[in-house]
Amino acid sequence: MQSGGPFFQVELGRLDGLNSTAGSVPGQLPEPNQTMDQLLAVFKAHGLNMSDLVALSAARRGSGALQQVREPAVQLPAGAADGPTLNPKYARFLEQSSPAQFDNQYYRNLQDGGGLLGSDELLYTDNRTRAMVDSLANSTDAFYKAFADAIVRLSRVGVKSGRRGNIRKQCDVFN
Repeated sequence: MQSGGPFFQVELGRLDGLNSTAGSVPGQLPEPNQTMDQLLAVFKAHGLNMSDLVALSAARRGSGALQQVREPAVQLPAGAADGPTLNPKYARFLEQSSPAQFDNQYYRNLQDGGGLLGSDELLYTDNRTRAMVDSLANSTDAFYKAFADAIVRLSRVGVKSGRRGNIRKQCDVFN
């Protein structure tokens, strides 16, 4: 369990969906091997922006990211130098040292070439997002504000109303 992080007001009074299927997920979430344009398109489809992408990417830190350990974000032409690869020793180190503190270390890791997924690396190698990564790496306060703002915007995606949802009596069981 991670500790630390920003405070933000959770908006209440939300209805839960009436169904939940794995088949409805593909294309709705960013994938680790997508290009920056594809990642931005996924976020834009939900009313989110590039700042949200950069800020929310830190939420994966220490979670299931190792299960998706990276493929190159883009296919390199024949004869090009090797693309991003994860050193197996580094992967073992990461598995043993899951962070317990929710802070801006994720962005400092990106600056040091320690992105775990191809999509992580893109945040630092793409000119559109690099400055924000640097800003969040250099200021915990800036990271906390950006993350809190982005998570609140994310919580507003797909809000149910009327007969499209209900309040569950037990969180993991449909009424």
